[in-house]
Amino acid sequence: METKRDERVAEVQQWLNDTYGKYEPSGRFNTIEVNGKTGWPTIYALRRALQIELGITQTSDAFGPTTYRQCPAINQGSEGNLVYIVQGGLWCKGYNPGGFTGYYGNGTYDAVKKLKADMGFPTASGNMNRDIMRGLLDMSAFTLLPGGREEIREIQQKLNYEYYDFYQICPCNGLYDRDMNKMLMYALQKEEGISASDATGAWGPTTIERCPTVSLGDSNVFVTLVKYAVVCNGYSINTSSSVYDAELEATTKDFANSLLIEKTPNKIGYSIIRSLLSSNGDTSRSAKGCDTSTRLDQNKIETLKNHGYEIVGRYLTNVENGTLDKKMTKSEVELILKNGLSIFPIFQEYGAANSAFNQQQGYTHAQKAVQAAYDLCIPSGTTIYFAVDYDPQEAEITNYVYPYFKGINQYFSQIDSPYNIGVYGTRNVCRLLRKYENATFRIDNLFVSDASYGFSGNLGFTMPELWAFDQFATDITIGEGNGRISIDKVAISRLDKGFNLLSKPTQIGQVYNSLIKIERVARTYLENKGTSATAQNINSLTLQYLRKLGGYGEEYTPTQIADFTATLEKINLKISYVQTEEEKYELLNKFITQYNLKRSSMNTLLWYCTAGPIDGDFCKLVDSELTDLTLNFIDPVTSLNYDFYHMAATAHGIDYMHPLLSFIEEQINLFSGWGGDLTTFAKDVYNGTEGSKDINFLNQFAKSHICNPQYDTLFSLEDYISDIDAVNIGLLLKRDYFSALFQEYFITNAKTNCFKRSTLYIKNNFSGDIKQFYNLCDEINKGDGIYWGFRFVLNGPFLDTIYYDAANEAFKNFVTNEVSNSR
Repeated sequence: METKRDERVAEVQQWLNDTYGKYEPSGRFNTIEVNGKTGWPTIYALRRALQIELGITQTSDAFGPTTYRQCPAINQGSEGNLVYIVQGGLWCKGYNPGGFTGYYGNGTYDAVKKLKADMGFPTASGNMNRDIMRGLLDMSAFTLLPGGREEIREIQQKLNYEYYDFYQICPCNGLYDRDMNKMLMYALQKEEGISASDATGAWGPTTIERCPTVSLGDSNVFVTLVKYAVVCNGYSINTSSSVYDAELEATTKDFANSLLIEKTPNKIGYSIIRSLLSSNGDTSRSAKGCDTSTRLDQNKIETLKNHGYEIVGRYLTNVENGTLDKKMTKSEVELILKNGLSIFPIFQEYGAANSAFNQQQGYTHAQKAVQAAYDLCIPSGTTIYFAVDYDPQEAEITNYVYPYFKGINQYFSQIDSPYNIGVYGTRNVCRLLRKYENATFRIDNLFVSDASYGFSGNLGFTMPELWAFDQFATDITIGEGNGRISIDKVAISRLDKGFNLLSKPTQIGQVYNSLIKIERVARTYLENKGTSATAQNINSLTLQYLRKLGGYGEEYTPTQIADFTATLEKINLKISYVQTEEEKYELLNKFITQYNLKRSSMNTLLWYCTAGPIDGDFCKLVDSELTDLTLNFIDPVTSLNYDFYHMAATAHGIDYMHPLLSFIEEQINLFSGWGGDLTTFAKDVYNGTEGSKDINFLNQFAKSHICNPQYDTLFSLEDYISDIDAVNIGLLLKRDYFSALFQEYFITNAKTNCFKRSTLYIKNNFSGDIKQFYNLCDEINKGDGIYWGFRFVLNGPFLDTIYYDAANEAFKNFVTNEVSNSR
């Protein structure tokens, strides 16, 4: 919104031009526009006017040390041009001095007194001194600005009161900015015993060496400064007390957790204090991640491994016509992965000014980045980080950076890119881009440039939630000889694990398009049969086809279906009502022997009971008409090959209810998903431990092997993912077409659904109460009633309960961690 003209300010501007315009030819003054709007030109003119009055011949726009040293006290009763300058500054600051008269009367005295009170000096007189003059002739605000916090403004006033003579008077606008950060640093240095002449307002060797450690129960000025810094980092805490209390302990613990840095219980030392007062924190701390513009060979990779690095950021392309060869090569990528490191890709050709950012440039850069990723065989689901390597203000982010990422989103959406979109930038860049997210604009992961601690986009902004990488130290040289390499240190949250294998990415959009094609064939098929082509009927045929491809049932003939139905009618499967173990064995033996069913051939009947028949004619029709289907894709979170047919079969089971088995529908649905996998995993525990009876060993084995992609088990991570997604999607099958649900879950809202799939499952099925989930696991683990029957069918009757117990506890622990990590 445009600032309105203020006639009092216009009067000040006119006086400045009339009084000092004669000095313009000599360069001592610059005539300003009389527009009635306070701004830097007017402030600079007031400063030059003051310097002229002080007899300074080499004037400048700055309020420098000479101006400060020579500035006199101006008291009530004074008159002349110096008073005009004071009154002019007051009008420009929004204070009413009672007129523009050149006489320091009661009005001017009261206005200066009010200014001092706003600065943090409530009992000071209304006379002017050089410290107040420096604050007056500046654009700093001493009243609360939009977006400011009153509790920060109170801290600013306290800091001015205690430390202005060690540094200078700082704004009291409620905003944690560079000036306030510097004031806090000067306050720390003064309390450390550093002299004013040696203090710098920055972290130097002496400041680090003398940085205190405070303990729970301590009461001193350092605790007060820590509390001030905690508030500046976005927390609310009582600053009226200087005691290190439980509130401060809990708050600093939360702060440390948000950055994933270590905090010693009941103590606050250098690591926490530095992280509170600078975005990069303790730059000497270790890191598991790094990025580098240097191409890696075996010697440099060995250096990274020897220093504990697990993942490295590398660049996708070179700057056109640039001299630095920083892009990854295929052989380099293969060598990095062969050595057990992971990679996260970065795109940056030029990103250090507003001119580099617009929508068309974003679209073009997205094309380049995706093509480079394809050429390197970077797998689907990988995040590409687009760099914003400068310090844009909020308006610049809105006008330049946001359109740039809008162009990236446009291209990614247009081609249904298999990759995710990441941003490298300041905390404020990351924060605002996340704020802009909507149905057509997404940012999947954040790479925060915290090493640029002086950037205004880092000062005063808390670490954004759900950050993936945190670059906290740059230009670090490690290694010797041929292994010597310069890197940037990067903290990792493990939200983005990069990639550790190469595969030509399958676009998940192609899977969506294939589902659309299958559904079209299903609609025609139903209409030709005279059957209503409802979404539910079309979904059923689509899922039958996917089940058939995965071997979750067969193409059932009418004779098979009749036989299955007769079997279910003749055999009483209500195992929950059988009282004794002998009767259970007798019933199941009768089921197996009377109907000549071998355990290896039960799969067909079980999937018939779980998800119903498979229409063989429809499956043959799809195979004959659609020969270019793509039904394989990479999970967008884990980068694993997705077990799509398993998910479809389980989702179909949730949507289907066999009329003769309605009394155990819930249990059947459960065992078509994770219940069955968990049951068979008990056999893994038995086999993997060679039948050990050592409970601790069993628990350790189960915990380390369940849903772990490093091991080949009967309950893999792929199984878990498809089971959970099947429930999340299966519950919605009556609402919409399967293709639409697939698109919503895996493409449109992948970040919400796939990343939080476990939380979504607990929310949908247990009202968000994970304890109810635990109770269900424990109920299954008892092995009573129908659950005993499922155990018998899947594992046989002779597996000891200790293996089931170990599997059960491992699974509960795994899901707990999944839910916790997705919050």
